[in-house]
Amino acid sequence: MQIERDLADFCLTLTHDAVPTEARKRAVDAITDCAGCAVLGASTTLAASLLKTVHTAADCDGVLIGSAKRAPAPDAALYNGAAAHALDYDDISHPAYSHPSAVLLPTLLACSPSSSVTGREAVTAYVIGLEVFGKLGRALNLEHYKKGWHATSTFGSIAAAATAARVLELSKTQLLHALGLAASASGGLRCNFGTMAKPLHAGYAARNGVLAALLAKNGCDASAEAITHRYGFFQTFNAGAGVRQEQFSGWGSPFEILTETGIGLKLYPSCAATHPAIEAATIHRRKLDGMLNRVRRIRVGMSSFATEPLIYVVPRTPLEAKFSMHYCVAAAFTRGEVTLKSFTPEAIADPATLGFIDKIETYIDDRVRDDHEFAAVVTVETQDGKSAEELVHVAPGKPQRWFTRDQLERKFMDCCAATGAPDQAQRAFTRLQALDSDTPLSEVGAALAQMKVR
Repeated sequence: MQIERDLADFCLTLTHDAVPTEARKRAVDAITDCAGCAVLGASTTLAASLLKTVHTAADCDGVLIGSAKRAPAPDAALYNGAAAHALDYDDISHPAYSHPSAVLLPTLLACSPSSSVTGREAVTAYVIGLEVFGKLGRALNLEHYKKGWHATSTFGSIAAAATAARVLELSKTQLLHALGLAASASGGLRCNFGTMAKPLHAGYAARNGVLAALLAKNGCDASAEAITHRYGFFQTFNAGAGVRQEQFSGWGSPFEILTETGIGLKLYPSCAATHPAIEAATIHRRKLDGMLNRVRRIRVGMSSFATEPLIYVVPRTPLEAKFSMHYCVAAAFTRGEVTLKSFTPEAIADPATLGFIDKIETYIDDRVRDDHEFAAVVTVETQDGKSAEELVHVAPGKPQRWFTRDQLERKFMDCCAATGAPDQAQRAFTRLQALDSDTPLSEVGAALAQMKVR
């Protein structure tokens, strides 16, 4: 039970001044990036399905990003989380192998009408949630992920509960109950990668955390040992192996968001395991000067762990294409870049891209075999018998290659293009970048809801 108590103490006592400036800047950038992804996701079929399903009413508190409708807080968290992750363009955490902001931002927005939380306080609560993601990931992965659990949902439910508890100012006892309630709601299976169920996992986690915190605040209890109990989260989700107490010491030392793998933004709207290979492929294409007819064969050397999420070769749908190394590399060659337009029914049926898939073979390269950042080696053999190789260790958007403000703004504006209101999108971007202030978080949520795509 000490782990639960230490977590509760960290959640309740962390102050604004205790979070380094760089950590807060990264949090603001990640929240900004995720908000853009959610606006884009609001234009998807998944978002339309959710709008037909969740309860909406004008007098509800929860804003729905990109929509004029409103919903109760748990349903708003579900909708916004699913929208944020709908196109797999949102950020990642590699200790957790999950998508933290798609869980944490919807949690913050759903809780803001029930509190007077400011942007500054929301940033602190976000850092807390990411810390929970990281600690769980470092303790339970990679086995947790390899067993088939999607950590965005399993770890995310607990992280969301911690974030919501902070925003809603729960007592220590209430927070422990919220963690127990969220732990019981955790789930999410990797068999659903490449379908609409995957982004729903982010929504489920946000909803679980918000609902758990609200229930606890209103008197619902749960085991205060739900994480460490012999029939609790650790034992159940770690194949009975449990964890070591020391893996949960030193909360915030260092902060997860400041580590090399704690969080990474996405330059490409596909599974993160494809990103280093995509960059390597685009480098090759530039060197070929567009003369793709010279290419005889392409070999993609992967890490062994990259084979876990990349479960498709020739995709049948745009969502499947995001989890196909073959398609993403082929698209990088034939299209010159991998963008949102690379994942449409027309793009995945393009004969030129399909023809390049036939030239590609993947293998586990010893140089990157154990690399958990998905480093990749792409080798091109040309018709004249020559070969050239590009090795990319770390994808753009990782802490070592963090987005500039210009890169972040370009992606945000691209995501918001569906609103047809560039001036409004620009104002939202500016407001999000100024989030670490006394501005009420509810104002940010209202601005995102006004960016209507439906």
